[in-house]
Amino acid sequence: MKPVDQFSAAQTLDSLSEPWTQALDEAWLSWQHGNFGIGAVLFDPHTKVVTGRGRNAIGGDPSSELRLRGNWMAHAEMNLFASMSAFNARGLHLYTTLEPCLMCAATAIFLDVEEIKFGANDEYFHDLDSLWKHHPYTASRQPSSTKALSGKLSSFCRLLPLSFTFEWRPGTTMVEEAIRHRPVLAKLAESGVATTLRNVGLGEALDELWPELPDDEVHESG
Repeated sequence: MKPVDQFSAAQTLDSLSEPWTQALDEAWLSWQHGNFGIGAVLFDPHTKVVTGRGRNAIGGDPSSELRLRGNWMAHAEMNLFASMSAFNARGLHLYTTLEPCLMCAATAIFLDVEEIKFGANDEYFHDLDSLWKHHPYTASRQPSSTKALSGKLSSFCRLLPLSFTFEWRPGTTMVEEAIRHRPVLAKLAESGVATTLRNVGLGEALDELWPELPDDEVHESG
């Protein structure tokens, strides 16, 4: 089997499972509407059906279907959870393009999500799992959490929210952590190239960015 980055952008998108396809679609919609560019879905591993979708909308979003818009709670996962018709997410898998933050990870535990799969590490909120073992409630309900994408596609998942951070929160600890752990991707984000592609489709944007995206940079702890 070829390493993932020997495939073209189009081939890589075509090879994705349905949950990842929908999560990336939501992430791109979020980016096009001027937000962080993060998308998430809930997936039932038994019926093989995506049961809900959500996207980051902290800066607003034209869709009236989103429960949360224009405030700091409007994360992709929180919009997804707020739209659930079920009482909880027991037995469901969360697919999200970026490692969940403290708020979203805690809510996933509270709703009893079975498993979390994320597309890229978040340097700022990396390894929150170590927090949950200190309380019996969170320790007993903590879902397994796995970085499930790699290579250029994982870098793309990190590029969108990182580009937003460079534009709207320059000089913050989030930016400093990104520069420390992902210097190549941070430079690409700072260039603003992703912003110039907001008006095109996901496939066209990824094809344009593909040659510039680094291999997934390894997160360094400490």
